[in-house]
Amino acid sequence: MRPLRALAALLLVVAFPKPAAAEWHFTPMVGTTFFANTSLVDLEHATGHSHFSFGGSVALLGSGIFGAEALIIWTPGLFTGNEVLVSKSHAIAFMGNAVLTTPRRWTEYNLRPFLSGGFGRLQGSRTESHNVFSEDFNIGAFNIGGGAIGFLSKNTGLRFDLRYYSSLKQTDELIAFGKGHLRYMTASVGVVIRR
Repeated sequence: MRPLRALAALLLVVAFPKPAAAEWHFTPMVGTTFFANTSLVDLEHATGHSHFSFGGSVALLGSGIFGAEALIIWTPGLFTGNEVLVSKSHAIAFMGNAVLTTPRRWTEYNLRPFLSGGFGRLQGSRTESHNVFSEDFNIGAFNIGGGAIGFLSKNTGLRFDLRYYSSLKQTDELIAFGKGHLRYMTASVGVVIRR
C-alpha cells in the first residue's frame, strides 16, 4: 500500500500553489506489453504475447531539465492466454521516477523529449483453474524509459512512452522455475493535461 500512499500524497500537493516555473502533467495512458520474460510459472505461455495495458502518470516538470513523476500501469491478463489453465491474472507497476528532459523554452510547442527512471513495486496475481499454482506477488522493481511530449494547445498534448520494467532481484519467494523474476516492456500513448 505504500505506493498508493505516495501517489495520494503527490495528488494532495496539487492543491497547493505551484512555483511559476513548474507545471503539472496529468496523463492517462494506454499501450501494450511486449518482450516479456519471466521464470514465474506461466502455464499458458502468455507473458510472451502482447497484452493491453493502461494507467497514468502525474509529473511535475520545471522549466529546466529536471522533474519527477509517479507512474502506475496496469496490465490485465499478463499470465492468461486461452483461459483454460489460468482463469485471470494481472500485473501492476507502481513507480516513482526522476525525469530528465530538454528545457521548456526550447520545445514549447514542439516535441519535448524526456528520459525517466526510478524504483517501485510490481504487484500482481495469477489464478489457476485448479488452484495449484495460484499466487499473489509484490516485489521490488525498477523501470527506465523515455519518449516525447508534444502540446497541441496551451493545456493539452500527447505523450509517447517506451519503457522497461524489471524486478530488482531474483527471489525464492515466488512460485517459479528457479529464482523468480519478471521483466517486460511497454509502449504507451497518453493525453497530457497541463496545469
